[in-house]
Amino acid sequence: MVPARGPAIAFGLANLVTGAVVALGVFRGLPERALLVDGPALVVILLLGASGAGLVSGARWGVACARIAAGVTLALGLVLVCALALTASYLAGIYGPVGEGGAIIFTLVMALAIPYLVALPAFELYWLRSSTSRA
Repeated sequence: MVPARGPAIAFGLANLVTGAVVALGVFRGLPERALLVDGPALVVILLLGASGAGLVSGARWGVACARIAAGVTLALGLVLVCALALTASYLAGIYGPVGEGGAIIFTLVMALAIPYLVALPAFELYWLRSSTSRA
């Protein structure tokens, strides 16, 4: 049930970096505070920080915490990407050429969120499943 040490450290460090990126993007990048954004972001930051620390240190609870963190991050990342895609299409469809500028910004944010909040947790869940099934 113990995964390989090298990938565990790599995923742990990736989780710590992702948590820092989310914290920077939400709490420094957004000008307004909204519980709808800040609440899930805080949950993701805390889960990624705990799972990263657990995987890097080799703690027994690190794998379980990483599984929970990856699942929650993937779910919230997919919700975010869908919301951004819907908002971008709405802006471009309703406001025409004026809304296309806003749609481009939302599309860029979506492109930045996909690697951290969708691809990384999906790969991590795959790795956790394959590494613990072999052990």
